[in-house]
Amino acid sequence: YTAAIPARLLGLNASQMFIALSAIASFLTALALFWLLVLITKDNSFAAVGTLIIMFGGALASGNGAINEFFGRGAAYPFLPFLRRYIPAVAFPFFFALFGCVWLALKSQTKSTKYIAAISAGLCFGFLVFSYFYLWTTAAAFLFVLTLLWIVLRPENWKSDLRYLLLIDAVAFLFLLPYAYLLSQRAESTDAIQLLVLTHTPDLLRFTAIVCCISIIFLALAIWLGLTKVKEASTIFLLAFSIVPFIVFNQQIITGRSLQPFHYEFYVVNYITALAVVLTSFLFLKRIQSPRICAAILLIGGLTAVGWGYVEVKLTTRLLISWNVARDEAMPVTKRLAEFAKENEANGKTTVTLNFEYIQADNQPVTSPQAVLWARHQHVFAGVSWEENKERFYQMLYYGGRDAVWLRQDFRNGDIEAYMALFGWDRFNATLSVNARPLTVGEVEQEVRRYDNYYKNFSFEQASRPTLSFAVVPNNLNLDLSNLERWYELGAGENFGAYTLYKLQLKPINR
Repeated sequence: YTAAIPARLLGLNASQMFIALSAIASFLTALALFWLLVLITKDNSFAAVGTLIIMFGGALASGNGAINEFFGRGAAYPFLPFLRRYIPAVAFPFFFALFGCVWLALKSQTKSTKYIAAISAGLCFGFLVFSYFYLWTTAAAFLFVLTLLWIVLRPENWKSDLRYLLLIDAVAFLFLLPYAYLLSQRAESTDAIQLLVLTHTPDLLRFTAIVCCISIIFLALAIWLGLTKVKEASTIFLLAFSIVPFIVFNQQIITGRSLQPFHYEFYVVNYITALAVVLTSFLFLKRIQSPRICAAILLIGGLTAVGWGYVEVKLTTRLLISWNVARDEAMPVTKRLAEFAKENEANGKTTVTLNFEYIQADNQPVTSPQAVLWARHQHVFAGVSWEENKERFYQMLYYGGRDAVWLRQDFRNGDIEAYMALFGWDRFNATLSVNARPLTVGEVEQEVRRYDNYYKNFSFEQASRPTLSFAVVPNNLNLDLSNLERWYELGAGENFGAYTLYKLQLKPINR
């Protein structure tokens, strides 16, 4: 609603709002990061360069992005990970603002500022709780570690400052109460669909954790050389940031639950890692006596960060350009569906469309309100069970004249859509689950036989559940629509470049 309400007030559609969000979220995140770095380092120039390094180095800090392509380890993905979608983008500025508010609550000289900052930090945490699971749990890990370190290391005025830290923790906890209630009401299928795994296995060798381990070693070296002190607030914050990856990647040792931990590595903890590296570097940089040398290092660092950011965006944009072209080609037919919905708004939200092109199906709801029979990400919605999601995929194949022979060959060709729809995302992508296991030939053949039985025994009941109102047919696919015509009357098709749109009417009897 943070994005939807302003979009409605400004008359922006979803695509326009998402474009605007990228710019707004980037600016606000940079502002929050710069503010945080200024608070900790008290050096504006370093904070500006550090902000660039952290924002453009997010993918690199996780060992992903363009570096993958350079070393032949795969495609350059993702770039600027926090802008992956509106989540985590919308909440990302509040993530770093929380850390800044915590610093002010502990280091400000006035009580009123301390209380305001503490409550603001708690409110930021509350915003994160109702945005992106991996943001608020990372923030919770930071607050836990910082509170523990504050008690153990006992910096100056630690007792009086501890009350403000505990106030932050208390406000944060209050937001978790309604969240816990809502979580208790989740659909039964949610845990399986979201790949929640019951395990106590430690996860110690994540790239971000290794980098933070190196950061801790250099922090210890800086303390030994007298560059900083153990009880300084900046040292404690840096140590807390460096410990966070070990907490989030290993919390399952205690909780016994692991939920797609790659999200931490790709979209959240990598930025904490970059922040830890930047703050560690500052400990050594601030001891350089020559202003010219410092300025030169900062200039080189800033230019390198911007250059690397360009490389990240360039390579990933090249990777995704075919998908973006496909989305643009689908826009005319999708807009036509939106026009149909406006003609009858009540029916527009209850009608179902048959979509044969995966990208078009996934993107259609951005512009038009009709439900789709099947789309790549449909299974994540609580209203669709895993079995229903599979049957919808079966129906799509059936209506396109794709039999069991076709499906078997599609599996052999390595089509990820069929694997995702019929076996789950974790069966072809091991990064999604700590218990991921590869598919076997026997499992694939069993699924083909199951579909063959469905295909040969398709009935009016299946054809009417759900009842289809439109078919969006790609003109470049060789589809046999005879199965569709057996159960539905096809209206005169409207051509929209790459697609033809048909109105459908369910036949009253089997013909």
